[in-house]
Amino acid sequence: MRSIILLIGVFGITYGQDYFRKPEQLISETRNVGDKIGVYSLSYETEGGILQKEIGSRKYAGTPDETQLIQGSVQYNAPDGTPISLSWTADEFGSQVSGSHLPTPPPIPREIQRALEWLKKQPSTEEPEYDEQGNPIINKKQTPIVKDPKQRNFSKKQ
Repeated sequence: MRSIILLIGVFGITYGQDYFRKPEQLISETRNVGDKIGVYSLSYETEGGILQKEIGSRKYAGTPDETQLIQGSVQYNAPDGTPISLSWTADEFGSQVSGSHLPTPPPIPREIQRALEWLKKQPSTEEPEYDEQGNPIINKKQTPIVKDPKQRNFSKKQ
């Protein structure tokens, strides 16, 4: 009985090794670290068809608004054979990722779209400015903001 269990165990280990595949081998790889901080590029391709490229640079270099910019892409085939392609950009506005296989939001319902267009046409009101104590700064064009509802005067000025 022990020999049967041992035989099944050896058989399982031998044929189960396909589950733990070796990592894919690199076909090509380039790395370029620039002389300046944040400037680099890298790319690689594997024998399994994975291709990745990434470039880093500085936006607005030498200014107070200087920020990192990273752009890249990766291509590979999904297990079902579907080609997958992703591209991304990361900067001061965050990360934006795009790919044809990524889900997209449903279209905006017609009623909501009409309401949004109506809101765009409405006049905007200026926000009041506040001093250090949190009191509104009143310009000649503005009417004073009264926080206490009992002190509000709703009668029309004549």
